[in-house]
Amino acid sequence: MKSWMAVLLVLNLQILACFGQSSKTAWDNTINKNWPDGFTHVEIESKADGKMQQAVFYKTTLEKQQPLIVSLHTWSGDYLQEDPLAGEVELHNWNYIHPDFRGPNNNPEACGGELVLADIEDAIGFAIQQGNVDTSEVHIIGVSGGGYATMLAFMKIRFPVKSFSAWAGISNLNDWYYESVGRQLRYARDLEGVTTGSAGFDAAEARKRSPIFMDFQPELRKNATLRIYTGIHDGCAGSVPITQSINMFNKLLPEIYPDKKGESVSDSLKLVLLEKRMNPGGIEGILGGRKIHLQRWLPNLSLTVFEGGHEMLVPQALALLQVGEENHMQPLNILTIGDSNGAAENGWPAQLGKLLPFSTIVNKSISGNTIGFDNLDNPKLNTLRNVEDYLDSAFCILEAGQQLDYIIFGLGTNDAKQVFDSKINEVSKNLDSLLTMTIQYLKKKNKVIPHLVILTPPPMNEKIANTEKYGGGNSRIIRNNKPFSRVAQKQGASFIDSYSPLSESTSEITTDGVHLTTRAQFETAGMIVNFFMER
Repeated sequence: MKSWMAVLLVLNLQILACFGQSSKTAWDNTINKNWPDGFTHVEIESKADGKMQQAVFYKTTLEKQQPLIVSLHTWSGDYLQEDPLAGEVELHNWNYIHPDFRGPNNNPEACGGELVLADIEDAIGFAIQQGNVDTSEVHIIGVSGGGYATMLAFMKIRFPVKSFSAWAGISNLNDWYYESVGRQLRYARDLEGVTTGSAGFDAAEARKRSPIFMDFQPELRKNATLRIYTGIHDGCAGSVPITQSINMFNKLLPEIYPDKKGESVSDSLKLVLLEKRMNPGGIEGILGGRKIHLQRWLPNLSLTVFEGGHEMLVPQALALLQVGEENHMQPLNILTIGDSNGAAENGWPAQLGKLLPFSTIVNKSISGNTIGFDNLDNPKLNTLRNVEDYLDSAFCILEAGQQLDYIIFGLGTNDAKQVFDSKINEVSKNLDSLLTMTIQYLKKKNKVIPHLVILTPPPMNEKIANTEKYGGGNSRIIRNNKPFSRVAQKQGASFIDSYSPLSESTSEITTDGVHLTTRAQFETAGMIVNFFMER
């Protein structure tokens, strides 16, 4: 009892410390309503009361059945609220539905009522009927109020959903009412609207709508997973205290894993996390480049407390769903050395970071970089001259004692420029020297030699590329790729041919003949991940 009182005391102190911060967070922003092409407005008749539910829908363009992502809007949002997941779904080319399920949580029909659950099930049914859905791959995901609705669906929805991903969710509406009152947040008024129609707050009604007080029904969740995520600073730099997530995990743990009760988060550890907004016991990993302060990971239930606030880590969120049997959860340390296609904000190393959420990607790609020429008379654009600096920098970024698992060299486009045409026979020799120099450096520094990977340069579209710079470049890339494969074999490195599959694409893969589109960058990263999976 004393430990619970201590937790409540610290929570109250945190509320006071954070008092006065803006209640308007990015994840409950209802102003932006921008959607990518292909995402359409649809109407779905409710089987419960006949009303028409609005939704945004996307159907995969692939012939093979694809997963369905059911993305649930935030507390104050509706079906039109801009969803950062939409662009990522489009890259994966999966099916998607963004239902309204009675709109903002400020009235009795919304916020966990029976009509909400019926609407979500109707939306899933509509997407399956109208899309090209693999029904064994239905995934529900949401943040903030959407995280609340995700946990609610986990407890009560009857459709056999494969995974539920709840970010910054609310599990206990009673507690959240008083947490909102203490910080003078508008969500307290919303809960009064939900529970009494704005005639005050009804604790019993709030309890009925709170996932934490609902009975777990194992027959509904056979082989399903619930992943719970919360940013350590939420409740201070955000509207939902981390205890909302932690307590939901603790409630479900003994029901799903009765022999794993020791994995629960103790009151004393909750107190530490609330007091210090960190875990003095140490960092337990990396998620999307953020430190993980606390993680409890079981096959069908997990809790992750990461460095952050009231948010979802969007680039990584879909990879965390573990669609199919693929496992991208391994924590790898990867150094990428490339040119402008690697240095771009949407480049293949950035896409690789999306697909490998628990990995650390150290990207040393530089626009204009070559394997072994002083491009533009600049020695800084010659990887042979700078590779030791790249390696030094990578090991400085890694935690003490950590090693690299992979070094990926994605170079060769600039070595195929017209100005280097007379030196084409030197390119593969330079690559051989680059790998030799890398291995020698690692041995000299007593480092474990990681797996070395040669990624071919992508196709070049000379019809739209700058002819003065790149005329004849595509044929030079083709000529270079063959000896690249032989160099990889000689040095014990792996060879990933990105050129061939990208050249078979039916759509344009570059923006200017040289620089890859976001989709082509994503596909390139996918080739690398598939290579990892096959090893």
